[in-house]
Amino acid sequence: MKKEKTGILVGAAPLGAEKDFLKECLKNSDCISLAADGGLSFFTEENIRPDYWLGDKDSLPEEIFEKAKDRFPELTLNPCSPEKDDTDMRLGVLKLKELGAEMIYVFGGLGGERFDHTFANIQLLHEFTEEGIRMFLLSEKESIYVLTAGQSVRYGKECEGKLSVFSLTDQSRVVIRDFYYEFEGEINNKRVFTVSNEFHKKGGTIEVFEGAALIVRSGIYKPDELSFS
Repeated sequence: MKKEKTGILVGAAPLGAEKDFLKECLKNSDCISLAADGGLSFFTEENIRPDYWLGDKDSLPEEIFEKAKDRFPELTLNPCSPEKDDTDMRLGVLKLKELGAEMIYVFGGLGGERFDHTFANIQLLHEFTEEGIRMFLLSEKESIYVLTAGQSVRYGKECEGKLSVFSLTDQSRVVIRDFYYEFEGEINNKRVFTVSNEFHKKGGTIEVFEGAALIVRSGIYKPDELSFS
């Protein structure tokens, strides 16, 4: 089976225990790393050179930017104007897509000072999942991704914690199996319903037949615990 090329996108929101997974990802010689604006602070602090940086420096202190230029002279810098129609994170995803990334892990995109940026990052998941790119928004508290029509995910029996499913479209037809609460039918983007489900020592399967569903899994992301189809 062909291995997916992985993109790593780091934004400006604070990082916690998910740093360990991020560092492991960056050890992979096949990954492409990109710092979006203030995300460059992580790379500078850890003395790890990203492949690219882009941003308008509205979340990046000038001293960090200058330090990064000195420390990583081969770093590709792409400054952009603050007056633009895209967020720095969306420009980062577009760049990673251009470079061939088929799966993108997004760090520093949740729990920052601005909820509007978090919501914008959720919209990015929806947009680019529909374009065939698998994306994850990751923090130490949760992992978030999107399933669109025809996609499914299976979790292993070792999984614990909570999981919620939301419709991103007017309606989504989903099947939720082997969790504490099972469900088959339609959910919509106005009614809170399939929230705070729990693993029940059976793993669990989520299938989407129509629409698009946002999956919010509690805890740090563990790639070995789930498989997609």
